[in-house]
Amino acid sequence: MKIIDNKEAVCGIILPENPTPREKFAAEELIFYFEKMSGVKLEITDKHKNKIIIGDPSRNSFAKNLLSESEFDENVPGPEGFIILAEGNTLLLAGSSKNQGEKERGTLYAVYELLERYLGCSLSAYSHPDADAGEFVPCLDNIEIPDTKYIKSSADVSYRAGIVEYSDSAGNPEHGLNVPFISWLAKNRYNRIVTWESIYEAYKENGMLDEIIKRGINLTVGHHQSIELFMPHYGNKYFSEKYYETHPEYYKLMEDGTRFGWNPDKPDYTGQFVLCAKNQACIRTFAENIIAWLDKNPYVDIVNVWPNDGMADGCKCAECSRFTKVQNYTYFVDEVSKIVAKAKPHVKIDQCAYVDLSICETERISSSVIIECATWFKDGLRKVGKPDGTCLNGTIYEDAILEWKNAGAKVAYYDYFMGIFASVQKWMPMADEMQAICRRFVEKGILGLGTQIEPFNMWNNIVNFLCFGRTAYDTNLSLSDNLDIFTRIFGNAAPVIKEIVLYGEEVLDGNEIIYRSGEYLIKNIDRQRVYALYEKALKMAETKRAKNNVKLMRMVFRYSDLEVNNEKHDNEAIKITKAKDPTGELTYLYDNYDSFNEGKGNVTGYGISIPLAIRSDVMFEPDYWSVIE
Repeated sequence: MKIIDNKEAVCGIILPENPTPREKFAAEELIFYFEKMSGVKLEITDKHKNKIIIGDPSRNSFAKNLLSESEFDENVPGPEGFIILAEGNTLLLAGSSKNQGEKERGTLYAVYELLERYLGCSLSAYSHPDADAGEFVPCLDNIEIPDTKYIKSSADVSYRAGIVEYSDSAGNPEHGLNVPFISWLAKNRYNRIVTWESIYEAYKENGMLDEIIKRGINLTVGHHQSIELFMPHYGNKYFSEKYYETHPEYYKLMEDGTRFGWNPDKPDYTGQFVLCAKNQACIRTFAENIIAWLDKNPYVDIVNVWPNDGMADGCKCAECSRFTKVQNYTYFVDEVSKIVAKAKPHVKIDQCAYVDLSICETERISSSVIIECATWFKDGLRKVGKPDGTCLNGTIYEDAILEWKNAGAKVAYYDYFMGIFASVQKWMPMADEMQAICRRFVEKGILGLGTQIEPFNMWNNIVNFLCFGRTAYDTNLSLSDNLDIFTRIFGNAAPVIKEIVLYGEEVLDGNEIIYRSGEYLIKNIDRQRVYALYEKALKMAETKRAKNNVKLMRMVFRYSDLEVNNEKHDNEAIKITKAKDPTGELTYLYDNYDSFNEGKGNVTGYGISIPLAIRSDVMFEPDYWSVIE
C-alpha cells in the first residue's frame, strides 16, 4: 500500500471516534516520522482511498473491515500485544486494549515496529536537540508497505521499568532532555517509571506527566521519599498534620530512648525503616494517607513503601524488638497493602528488598505486594556479563527473589545497568546476558526488572538499556538482533561499532561485581585495538549524524579509560572516585558535552555523563574526536 508517492500524500490516517491519548499520539508519531522521511505531512482524514487505521476493531469501526473483534482478540490477546496488517489499500496498526493497565501501549509499539521493521529507521538513541545525532530516519520520496501480517500477541515480560534517578548535580526534572528520554523509554519498550515523589510532583507541574500518559507508561511513585510523603514529620502539601509532634510514637524508638527525628531544612533520606512497624494506628494512618493521595493522583498504580536509604537499626520498642528488621518491615508493608487493596484493588504496594532487607523471613505475604528485590545484598552486588545469564540466574539473588514469590508476593528485580553511583557510569558491557535472564523471568514467574537509569546518561551504557527493554518485551530477540537495529545510527560504520560492542561483551564475562566491572573492563581490554576500530568507524561513517554518533560512543570509552587510568582505586570500599585530569581533556568534555553540567554554556548536554570530581587548569586543545556538530 502506497503512503507517499513521489513526495505526495496518497494516504490518510483514521482514528477511533473517541481516541485515547495513546491513539492520538500514535497518529502524531506517524505524521512526524513520515514527514521527517519524505517532507510530506499526512492528515487525519478518510478522503484518500489508502488508509492507515489506528486502533483495534473494538476501538475503531474501520478496522472491522479487516478482521472481527473476536479474531483480533484471539490473535492479539495482550497485554501489550499488537498487529501490523497491510491488505490492499488498508494498513492496520492496532494494539490490545482490554487488559488492566496496558493503556493501548501496543498500538504505539505497532507504529515503532512499522518504522523500524519496514522502513529502516532506528529509534534507539537521542542526543542534544540541536546536534545532528541520535536516531536514524532515512530520506524517502516514496513510502510503500507491502501486504503483510506481523503479530506480537503479548509482551513476554510484563515489568520493564526505568528507575528514574537524578544525580545530585542534575536533580532537575526541568532538564531539556527529559522529553527525549521519556520518548526513548516508549520506543524501546519500557512500560514503567519508578521515581521519587519530588520528581513526580515536578512532572505534574512542568507537563512531563502528560508526556508519560500519552505514551501509556505506568508510574510507581515514592522511592526513598515514601515515608516522608505518607507520614511527614512536619506535614507536606498533601497532609498538613505534623506527625512527629502529634504522634511521635509512630516513629522508631532509638537505642537512646528518643524517636527518630527529621530535619525539614536539610532532608536526609537515610536511616532505613524509620517507623514503628507494629504500631497499628501508624499502619492505619499510613494506608489511609496512601488512599487519599491516590484519589488525587489516579494515574499512579504502584506506590513504593520503601525504607530510607542505608542500613540502620530498626525500632527498639518492646513489640518490634521481638522480630527482625525484615519481619517488621514486611509486616508493615503487608498490613498497609491489605487496607489499600480494599479501596484501590488495582493498586499494588511495592516493598524494596535490598542490602540487609534482602532475605524473606515471612511465611505469607499478600498478593497485592510487589517485592522489588535488588541485586545488591549487604555483602555485595552481583557480577555481570555471562551470556548464559548465570550472573543472575541460579544465584543467591534468584534464590532470594523466589523465596519472596513462594511467600505469595509478586516479585521483580531492581538492577543496575548503568552501575551504581560509585561506578561513575563507566562503560560496563553486559547486554549479552539479557536474553537468558529475560527468558528466565518467564520460566520462573518473575514479573521482570527495573534498572536504575538517569535520564541524561544514555550513551554511557546505551546497549545495556536498549537490549533489556526490547528483549524483555520480545525474548526471541538476540543481542545481534538488537545490535542490527541499534547500529543503523552509525551508517556504513555499523559493522565496526557492532564489533566494538561484541568485543567489550567478550572481555566482561562475569569477572567482577557491578561496582568494579567498568574498571575491570578497561584494565583488561586491548585499548589500542578499540581506539583503532573507532578510527576505522569514523572514516567509514558517511554522514554527519553517523560520525557524531560514532564520536559519542567513543567518548564513553575515552572517558572510562581516563577515569580508570588517572586514578588510584580502592577495590575494598565503595566510594565516589576522583579521577585526576592532567591534560584537561575530562574537564573539556565535561564542560562541553556532559548532560549533568548545569554550568555556563551547557544546560542540556548530549545524553552522556562524564563525571568530574577534580577540575583541571590545563587548557585542552580539542581534536576531531572532541567536536560534535
